[in-house]
Amino acid sequence: MRNFISLLGPGLVFAATSIGVSHVVQSTRAGADFGYALVAIIILAHVIKLPFFQAGPRYAAATGENLLDAYLRLGKGYYISVVLLTFATMFIIQAAVTIVAAGVLANILPFGWSIGVWSLVVLLASMLLLITGGYRLLKNLMKAMMLVFLVLCVTTLCASLLSDRPEQLATAPQLLSVSSIAFIVALVGWMPTAIEVSIWHSFWVVEQQKLDEVNASQLNSSGTAPIASKVKIRLLDFNIGYLFCCLLALLFVALGAQVLFGRGIPLQDSAIGFSAQLIAIFTDILGPWSKPVVSGLIFIAMFSTCIAVADGFSQVITRIAEQQFNLDGSKHKLAYHLCIPVIGIGGLAIILLFAGQLTSLVDFATTVSFLSAPWFAWLNMKSLTLPNMPVASRVTSGYNIYTQCCLACLSAFAIFYLAWRLF
Repeated sequence: MRNFISLLGPGLVFAATSIGVSHVVQSTRAGADFGYALVAIIILAHVIKLPFFQAGPRYAAATGENLLDAYLRLGKGYYISVVLLTFATMFIIQAAVTIVAAGVLANILPFGWSIGVWSLVVLLASMLLLITGGYRLLKNLMKAMMLVFLVLCVTTLCASLLSDRPEQLATAPQLLSVSSIAFIVALVGWMPTAIEVSIWHSFWVVEQQKLDEVNASQLNSSGTAPIASKVKIRLLDFNIGYLFCCLLALLFVALGAQVLFGRGIPLQDSAIGFSAQLIAIFTDILGPWSKPVVSGLIFIAMFSTCIAVADGFSQVITRIAEQQFNLDGSKHKLAYHLCIPVIGIGGLAIILLFAGQLTSLVDFATTVSFLSAPWFAWLNMKSLTLPNMPVASRVTSGYNIYTQCCLACLSAFAIFYLAWRLF
């Protein structure tokens, strides 16, 4: 058991990436604005996206390659489309997760600095940790935080259900209004996160497999773990992280519904103001003593997301550079270290332009992910049929039917939204 726990890693990093904006911001907004009306949609989003997220660890564990390599195998056009989408969204996504972490930090340290300065602090800290610690530090940072965060959310929700809260005003959420549909699209776009994060996950799995090779308890007599064993462990690791994502999303919806829904409390649009409201959800129920604990945990959750996003994009850009410029392995580390500040500078520039528009920035980034989801889903599905993918590690025919149904749903949702916006 201890050996298995030590192997857990990419799934936890995936969960930490997801728990950021989609849970802390979007799920709380869903509960505050709609009560429990969007619970089914959140569960459906997890069910529909599951097979496409699983493609990352499945392909990486079976082939030793990342999904970016798989897209190149599919064809140059597919690969270029992913490259273009990556460059079009990387700064916006980095900005969206950073500005929330900066808002939480501003509520912890009362220095009176602007959100731009706090964002610079968060980005500098993220870059420093990645350059000096890399993947090992990223993985170890998640394990304790995630469990404590889950316990804190459950405790707060139970306390809110048992306490005497002000009676909610009678209100029925309008799910079919223009603003509601736009929010639901944004919610699903990053619930639990964008499908393109499966590319990052495949990078983390490849890195984890390098670490696994030195663990004697997982090796057979030839010194190499069987492919079937690798796939099984990595899928189990992912499924644990994915279930954790779903549970925390529902907990944040419940907290928003219990504390804010129907009470006439508008959510702030600034990062600092929203973060203060989020922290108040916990402290109003648990008491003032909990503020340092709550603030610290929320910051760690958001900060880990910043690190994971910066690492994910840097890994992808580094691999693109290696493929396009034929860089050898000795230059990988240098290219990776150069990419990290580029991602940070771009993210900071977006923040300075949209400092007071947290929800607008998040909604834009999540909507782009919603619309691109069918494309990434199809690419992931096709990657599992490549010739280098061992037949024994591919999905079963029954699971393939389920995957195709999920792809049809994602495509139908995207087409409906585009038609609704255009006509």
